[in-house]
Amino acid sequence: MASMYEMLMDLPLFKGVGKDQISNFLEKTNINFLNYHDTEILVECGDPVKMVRFVMTGRVRIIHPLKSAAISVEEIAGFGRVLGAERLFGMTTGFPYRAVSLGKTSIMEFSKEQYVNLLHSDRIYILNFFNYLSSRAQRPVEALMHYCHGNIRSRLCELVSMLTESGSTGLVINATDASLADYCGTTTAEIVEWKREAESAGLLTSAAGSIHINSRMEFLEI
Repeated sequence: MASMYEMLMDLPLFKGVGKDQISNFLEKTNINFLNYHDTEILVECGDPVKMVRFVMTGRVRIIHPLKSAAISVEEIAGFGRVLGAERLFGMTTGFPYRAVSLGKTSIMEFSKEQYVNLLHSDRIYILNFFNYLSSRAQRPVEALMHYCHGNIRSRLCELVSMLTESGSTGLVINATDASLADYCGTTTAEIVEWKREAESAGLLTSAAGSIHINSRMEFLEI
């Protein structure tokens, strides 16, 4: 089993740091470890982001709602997932999603103020944070450039690409056929036919009011 040092060194905002830096971080930072049982809510959509949070053990289901449409996108994330770092600063500082534990889950957190101090302590933390923010700032533009065909698959790929992380599993689009038709600018009959074809191709499993994507990577390959 990996040690705490090794686990911290594998976190995306700690990549490249050494054990001495981790020791210094542990000595100077007031860290909280929070344990959640199955189906407990970690964060609600709109909650203010005041802490940097990491999934240390277990898994979380993250639900991204589209407020202007009756659609939501779900993903399942495990160890290393960062919750809230991209919302610590800027005009909008509330969580854009809801996170729920799947089974027993452990979260490590520390305050925004302590994270700022950490950024000042070594440039490697700043570079990690820049890389983390840059990848998320670039993702919507890349999605718009890549999925610009205007068909149902492109519209849904754009949605999945922008809202979910590359390492996520358990992707689900929750929506009725009518909601998907409205979002994609098409008819419900065309949605039904597309789902049938996509299911036959092994891309997804369709259920009443939801689409379960079998593989994020394969779904996004257009």
